Amino acid sequence: MVVTVPARLWRSARFDRPRRLAPGYRSRVQRLVCLLIFLSALPDAMVVPVLKDLCVDRYGVTRTQAQAFLLVNLLGAAAAIGVVARLQRSVDPIRLLIVASVLDAILIACLWLPLGWPGTMAVRALEGVPDAITFGVLMQLLSRSVSGSAAGRLGLGSMVLLGGVGCGMAIGGLSARLMGPGSERVVFVLGAGSSALVAVLAAACPRPLQGTADPRPVQASTNVRGAIVGPEAVRTVPAWVVLSMAFVDRATGGVLTGTLSLFLAGFFPYDAGERGWMVGLPLLAMAVGAWPAGVLAQRLGTLRVRQWAGATYALALAAVPFVGDSQPALVSALAVLGLAGAALLPTSLALEHAVDRGPVGFTAFATSGGVGYASGAVIPVMVLGVAGDAASSYQGIIVGFALLHAAVTCCAVATARRPS
Repeated sequence: MVVTVPARLWRSARFDRPRRLAPGYRSRVQRLVCLLIFLSALPDAMVVPVLKDLCVDRYGVTRTQAQAFLLVNLLGAAAAIGVVARLQRSVDPIRLLIVASVLDAILIACLWLPLGWPGTMAVRALEGVPDAITFGVLMQLLSRSVSGSAAGRLGLGSMVLLGGVGCGMAIGGLSARLMGPGSERVVFVLGAGSSALVAVLAAACPRPLQGTADPRPVQASTNVRGAIVGPEAVRTVPAWVVLSMAFVDRATGGVLTGTLSLFLAGFFPYDAGERGWMVGLPLLAMAVGAWPAGVLAQRLGTLRVRQWAGATYALALAAVPFVGDSQPALVSALAVLGLAGAALLPTSLALEHAVDRGPVGFTAFATSGGVGYASGAVIPVMVLGVAGDAASSYQGIIVGFALLHAAVTCCAVATARRPS
C-alpha cells in the first residue's frame, strides 16, 4: 500500500525549517561556532613569529621576499570569491566548510616539505582559497544564527577571531622555542592539525550548525502607524563602502604594527619591551572590547556606532606620531585608539551581514581586508624608500592612513540609507 503525504505536511517536516531552540542549546551552538572561528585563526598567526626562520634561513631569500610569503595567499583569497559564488547554491554550507578545512589542512601540511621557494609560494597561494572560504562560511553561520542580534553575535565572533590571532602568535613562538633550533616547521604541523580539527568538529556536529541558519529572508514588520521597525529600520551602506571599511581597517592595523613600531624604535628612547607592550595595547583593547562594542551597536545602531568609532579612531591615529616624546600622552592616545578600534570589525561585519548574508560577501570582506593589510605593510616601505628615513616621513604616512580612514567614514555617512 502506497501512503501519500500532502505537500504542505511534507514541507512542514523538513529540516530546513527554523527550529525553536532552547536558550541553553542556542548558547552551546554559538560556542561551537566561536570555537571553530578560534581554531581557524591559529594557522596563519603561528607563522608570524618564526617567519625569518621559515623563509630567510631555510631558503636563503631576502626579508622582503619573506614578507611576500604572508601576502601571496591573497591571490587565492581573491579566487575564493568566484569559487564560493559557484558553489553556494549547490553545496550545503556545512559540507563546504568541511571540504575547505580539509584542503586547508593538506596544503598547510605540504608547506612542511622541502618544496623549494617557488613551490612553497605556489602552495601558499593555493592555501588562500580554502582559508578564505572557511572564514566566509563560519561568519555566515554566526551572523545568521536564529537567536539574538547580528551585531552582538559578530562582536563575539570578532573578539574570538582577534583572540585566536594573538594566541596563534604566542603558540608559534613558544612551540619553536620548546622544540629547539631548526624545528620551526612544526608550526605547519600544528596549523594543519588546527584546520583538520575544524573539519572534524563540523562533521561531528552538523545538526547544531545547520540549526544556526535561518534560510528564509528576514520579513519586515510595521508598528500601528505603519512605520517599518526591526532589522529593516537599521540604516545600511552600499557593498563597496563596507569593503572599503574592511580595507582601511586592516590597512591602518598594518601601519600600527609595522610603521609605528619602526617609528618608536628609531626616534624615541623606548626599549624593545616598552615598544612591545605599547604597540600591543591597542590590539589587546580591540580584542577585549569587540564583543561589548557589538552589544552597544545592537542597542544604539550599527552605523551610528561605526561613525563615532571611526571618527575617534582616525583622530587618535593621527595624534599618535606627534605625542611620542611623552610616554603618558602616547599611552593615552594608543588606549583611545584601541577602544575606538574595538568597534570597527564587529560593526563592519554587521553591515556586511545587512548587505549580503551569504558566504560570498564575507569571503569578499576577508579578501578586501587582506589587501588592506598588504597595503599597510607595503606602501609605507615604498614611501620611506622615496622620502627617506626621517621622522616627518613616518608622521606623514601615519597621518595619511588616518585621513584615508576618515574619508571612508565620511563615505559611509554620505551613502547611508534605509532599506525600502
